[in-house]
Amino acid sequence: MGETSDDAQRKRMVVKDIMDAVMSGAAGSVAQHFAPGAIFSNKNNAGVIDAPWFDRMEGEYKLTGEDEAKSFLNELLRRASYISYKARGTVVEDDEAASRCDWTRQDDSGSLVTGTTMYWFGFTSDGRIRSIETIASIHSVISARRNDASVT
Repeated sequence: MGETSDDAQRKRMVVKDIMDAVMSGAAGSVAQHFAPGAIFSNKNNAGVIDAPWFDRMEGEYKLTGEDEAKSFLNELLRRASYISYKARGTVVEDDEAASRCDWTRQDDSGSLVTGTTMYWFGFTSDGRIRSIETIASIHSVISARRNDASVT
């Protein structure tokens, strides 16, 4: 039968912890939420532009334990620096959850990038994460202004 509201609320808090960690750049202790063998799958549309600023980690990664999950998350957070983000809702049903987040980040050259990322979470029977799938979509890139001495 369905899960209790306590189970759903606990999963909702795990999703919030993960999303806050990824978007704020502070992993904290979120690696503990991952089950051994958890799979993280990341896709985005940055290839359409193929800009080096995105520095993406596309692909599927199997995290064999908490140490590997910490290492993976630290690398993911090192590559992403968000100026702002807004969670746009979380849905929890049985052993799955979904959430959407709109964000703005700044690349190394100062350009502003806006986008949305959808997250799908799969949970084990004991409430740990067995999988996360993300699909990010870049909406806009606003190039940084440059002061060029050769322009008069």
